[in-house]
Amino acid sequence: METSFHRSKQVDMNNIFNWVTNLLQKMKACSHQLLASAFVPLADYGGSQKLSTLFNNDANLVTYLNTAFKIAVSIGAILAVLRLLYAGYTYMASDVWTTKETAKGIFRDVFLGLFLLLAMYIILAQINPNLLNLNPEITPIKPSEITGPPSPPVSGDQAKLDNILRDEDRVRAILKGFGVTTNRNERRCLKITDIECTNVGRLGVPAITGLQVLKTNCRCTFQVTGGTEWFLHNRGNTTHQPGNSVVDISKNDPILNSYIQNNGGPPVSTNQGNLYTISGLGRFLDETIDGNVPHWHVTF
Repeated sequence: METSFHRSKQVDMNNIFNWVTNLLQKMKACSHQLLASAFVPLADYGGSQKLSTLFNNDANLVTYLNTAFKIAVSIGAILAVLRLLYAGYTYMASDVWTTKETAKGIFRDVFLGLFLLLAMYIILAQINPNLLNLNPEITPIKPSEITGPPSPPVSGDQAKLDNILRDEDRVRAILKGFGVTTNRNERRCLKITDIECTNVGRLGVPAITGLQVLKTNCRCTFQVTGGTEWFLHNRGNTTHQPGNSVVDISKNDPILNSYIQNNGGPPVSTNQGNLYTISGLGRFLDETIDGNVPHWHVTF
């Protein structure tokens, strides 16, 4: 009877060890993938194909911090599993009552820690997913904004554009943090008479979050080709307005186009083009009218 009990213990421990080994292998693969997008070379790596693959990316400090955050959460989960393994071994290997109570206490502490770790991530994601995107970039305040003489009052559309421009640097920094830029060589509209320019200042939060989710899910490349520069869209009669979550994005990446078409369900035909709807993300209109460059008109 005792021999059968010890054999059962050994089988359970083997199963636990195999499970932990598989988990560690998966975490190792994920960490390699994350680190591949976070390091910046400090020396010449010419001639090495592996190093070229590793370092040829647009990584920056923001990417590194976000990767470090994900790795820290992963390490916490791994340590919790190892702690559970130790507690399980202690509980099964000893018949002493106090030792078993100690093992039970470890079980409670580990599950409480895992719950807190998961709750932290879920709560921050529900409040605002951007809280999980660590971005230390701070836009400096211009001295003229503090001590300079007051500017003469500006009325009409230019005042509306000036309000957008005051938020332009902040939104552009957020978008660049997850690899999204604007077209026309990042040229922004400074006056309502400007053309061939794009603004993203005062873009709605759902649009910023949606662009990040789209970039993550499709693993593709695209640019914002239309934002809050309302005066360049349909003579100003448009949903491209400050505060709205409407953007135009380029459709020159086949991966992006396939992702939208495969996940957007059967398209709905409109007088402006085929409309695809991705549940939980937004509506994507394949808009090519009035001689415009082909693009996706997205409402998040």
